[in-house]
Amino acid sequence: TRTRKRPAIIPAGRVRRGAAWTRPVRFGRLSTFTDHKGLSVALVRFLRWMCLSLTLAGGIAAAQTLSLYTGEAPVADQSDEQRAEGLRNAFVQVLGKLSGDPGAANREGVAKAVADAERYVQQYSYRQDVTTEGGQPQVHLSLVAQFDRTAVDRILREAGLKVLGASRPPVLLWLALDDGSGAHLVDDPASPEARAALAAAQARGLNLVLPGISEPAQADLAADAIWRADLPALAANAARRQANLMLVGQLRRVGEQWGARWILVEAGAPQSWDLADGNLESLLAAGANGAADRLAGRYAKASVERHPSTVLVWVDGITSAADYARLLDLLGRDDLVREARPQAARGSGLLLRLNLNVKLAGWIENLPPDGPLRVSEGAEADGAEAVLRFVR
Repeated sequence: TRTRKRPAIIPAGRVRRGAAWTRPVRFGRLSTFTDHKGLSVALVRFLRWMCLSLTLAGGIAAAQTLSLYTGEAPVADQSDEQRAEGLRNAFVQVLGKLSGDPGAANREGVAKAVADAERYVQQYSYRQDVTTEGGQPQVHLSLVAQFDRTAVDRILREAGLKVLGASRPPVLLWLALDDGSGAHLVDDPASPEARAALAAAQARGLNLVLPGISEPAQADLAADAIWRADLPALAANAARRQANLMLVGQLRRVGEQWGARWILVEAGAPQSWDLADGNLESLLAAGANGAADRLAGRYAKASVERHPSTVLVWVDGITSAADYARLLDLLGRDDLVREARPQAARGSGLLLRLNLNVKLAGWIENLPPDGPLRVSEGAEADGAEAVLRFVR
């Protein structure tokens, strides 16, 4: 049994509204105010944000590791009864992550498998987490179980459910919270707010990541952009950090209630929804679940017939060692690719031998349309059955 202590919570920066601004920023609005010197506040904010973007262009921090066939559930102790219940709950979580359907366990045929969850377990363990609640340390026990991949896929497909692909692009979480003392950026993965959102995302198989901003002044800029719903600026910053999907959350406390506006930005098209709850952590979890619901169909992998094949493909656009490493990592996380072996390189292109679990057409069909690997229509390369383009 392992005890893991949470790191100390680092207070996030507050949005400082200096005397230069003639009016305060409104919740979720886009504005172009001017300061007392006649300069465009929008221009000033843009220039400051571009400086932040260049500073943070190195990549995303605080990314989650998705274990799609591993589930976890809280248990009171390590008794046989609690273990059996924990395994069932962990199995339900895995089924939801893989199918994108939180009600998958209630489907005919699937419910019977859930009742016999121990049959599909490969290994399980217990984990202890120590948190502080009301100034007192609290120990929480969880059961962590890994389930048989082949069996789980078969259960879902026999029930007519699709299995989501393992390659899930990161969703960058821009989260600002105002508890009455001013809006601030939520970016510390150890904070209760971040943990609530990340835990809900993990349970749904959503690859939610935090920006990883450490400087208070930079955190102020980010919180300001979130609070103004400056989606173009946020999207430009996210793109520099190789994230094409964003979840923007504006949370404000009003009396005993919390209100939230969530905005999911996908391919430049925002979807927004409003929620309210007396419990902040429930509201944060609901935001992550809402994003997972809206993205599930997008990454649903068609139930293709398994047909092992070996193919040669040409991938263009590999201009650095980092591109090469990212490409191999991407293929290594694709559950339709059993093995990828480089065969030759020329210029910015790479010839790969892929051992697939499906035919080439089935693999190409399941590539995300705006993912880093895209088909180059009409392009040809000697010896290759398909030509793809690597997009950074």
